[in-house]
Amino acid sequence: SGIGQVLNTLSEANSKALLSEHSNLTHSRRDEAAAILSRLQELNPTIASQFGAKQDAISSLVLRMLSTQEPASGSFSSFIAVSYCWHYAEHWPLAPAATPIAPGWEISQPMVDAVMGLRVNADEGVWLDKLCINQNDETDKILHIGAMDTVYRSARRIVILLEDIQLDREEETAALAYSAMYADMVKQVKEQELEGQAKADFIFQFLPREEAKYREERRDDVLAGGKAFAKKLLAARWFSRAWCAHESRVAHHHRIKDSERIPLFLCYGHDGSVLSFEFRFMFFLAMHLSDSEPEVNLVGTAYMDALNDPNPTSLRQLWWRIQRLLPDNAQVSAMQHLVSIVSFGCFNKGDLISIALNTAQIPLFFRGDVEFEDDVLWIFSVLMLAAGDVVPLVLHGVKLRMVDADGKKTISWMSRPFQGALDDSLPIAAQNTITSVTREYIELD
Repeated sequence: SGIGQVLNTLSEANSKALLSEHSNLTHSRRDEAAAILSRLQELNPTIASQFGAKQDAISSLVLRMLSTQEPASGSFSSFIAVSYCWHYAEHWPLAPAATPIAPGWEISQPMVDAVMGLRVNADEGVWLDKLCINQNDETDKILHIGAMDTVYRSARRIVILLEDIQLDREEETAALAYSAMYADMVKQVKEQELEGQAKADFIFQFLPREEAKYREERRDDVLAGGKAFAKKLLAARWFSRAWCAHESRVAHHHRIKDSERIPLFLCYGHDGSVLSFEFRFMFFLAMHLSDSEPEVNLVGTAYMDALNDPNPTSLRQLWWRIQRLLPDNAQVSAMQHLVSIVSFGCFNKGDLISIALNTAQIPLFFRGDVEFEDDVLWIFSVLMLAAGDVVPLVLHGVKLRMVDADGKKTISWMSRPFQGALDDSLPIAAQNTITSVTREYIELD
């Protein structure tokens, strides 16, 4: 295959088996998808033509997996999904250890070896978008983008590659020390069967108590190295990209009893070896260390500016950002899913719509082409109205300035919200009250 591994095209039965849990849920909402599309057709036929039922994307998907050999049983039993940043040398530098680049993979050989080594058996595949999606086939790309959440939700584990992060010796020593502390804490919670307030109190006190031991032993260098490690890893480019946020938001984060399913970060150690750290460990460490920073009293737009800063520098900002990589509350308006992802980097603006559809679990996929962010907000707002959610009508912010095909600028009824759309969805009382929606106006019956 030219990539040192076998690229397998799965049978329809194997694909269905691997994706069945989430695919079946989507299929059960097929009538809901049809209703939204029908209503969207009434409100704005042009926008309606850019969406399709998600189940159609899933059922048409050609699933491919990487492996060291064809599975002995003829089918893959499970798979690892890789989350990473594509290499763009002009935009971001790789770590010195990210070499050589594995032929055909466009990621480093050490990372390839590490990922393949994480498989639980020879019948487990690896899914990596650059290779498992036919990049020369626009239809294949559209279908995979529309079903991307199904792929990541169905993976046994998500492995996150931070190829721009290489720790120095002090950072690595501290990282391993804090990781061991965290593992010990998890072990003790399990062994003592702690629950409720007793568990919360134990967790709250654990790291400060362990850090005190290091101070008593005059090993403050480990504590200083812990902060340096956290700031370096959490500043990786991966944390700033919209698709990476999507992959995290649909991952298995909560109530995972099997440690083999917990999302995992991979980065480089000081000697070029690949180190791994659990997502939940980094989340906990960021929360703990950010509490040691001075309080920040920000409100309103100042808080939102700090929250959405594309180049966060403080541990508190980095902690805010990793929080935003967890799934949103199931009851929050789908509009919040879009608004919260817009601040992340994304080369193709239309992908922002796909990401919001996926994380909000709306049973549709997007196949349109969008050039401007304001168009993303407007199109998604019309979709929300078609779905019966009127949150777009009550957002506070600056009115969108739309540009049509002729270059004419129009001020829209839709606003770019100042502080997100944090409310629950607001169901419309009578669906037929709104009869048409354009960039300029909403027509009422």
